[in-house]
Amino acid sequence: MRRVSLARVTRMFGWIGLSSIGGGRSAYLYEMLVDRHRWLTPEEFLPGYTLCQLLPGPTISNLAVFLGNGLRGWPGALVALLAVLGPGSVAIVALATWYFGYGPTPQVAAVLRGMGAAVVGFMAVMVGRMGRGALRSRAALLWGGLTFVAVGLLHVNTFSVILTVGAGSLWTNRPKHAGPADTPRPAHG
Repeated sequence: MRRVSLARVTRMFGWIGLSSIGGGRSAYLYEMLVDRHRWLTPEEFLPGYTLCQLLPGPTISNLAVFLGNGLRGWPGALVALLAVLGPGSVAIVALATWYFGYGPTPQVAAVLRGMGAAVVGFMAVMVGRMGRGALRSRAALLWGGLTFVAVGLLHVNTFSVILTVGAGSLWTNRPKHAGPADTPRPAHG
């Protein structure tokens, strides 16, 4: 992960906070930080994203803190969090005041349906991008497929699947210990 100035962290996360929407924010962060500016590699982004998905709280705030910290330490974490959440917080207070003051009109309902479809599109992009980095082995394909079937098709409790698949994935991806044939022999001098 590259170290960048606090001003650049502020501008980047501020722009993302102003111009991104819903579930698409993670895809936007990926595009800006990995693809466009190359401040991180996909291999650096994916583990952080995974941790942020598993932790309590909104993924975007967790991800802003994680990435801001990696780019500029704790000041970067604080600035990234405030910059990415600030614009949306102000906007939602204004929109909620307007929405609850006037009620849902057919025009508002139509706009929200259209924006919902856009968010699903952004999430599909994110899944595609992350899938390339995460599903590189047969074991990863197996655990990803099992998760999809369990939660998506069978409607198994998500927490139960996290525990079960997490344990299985940890087991299949555990570090392999060097056997006697792999142990380096001391040099004779």
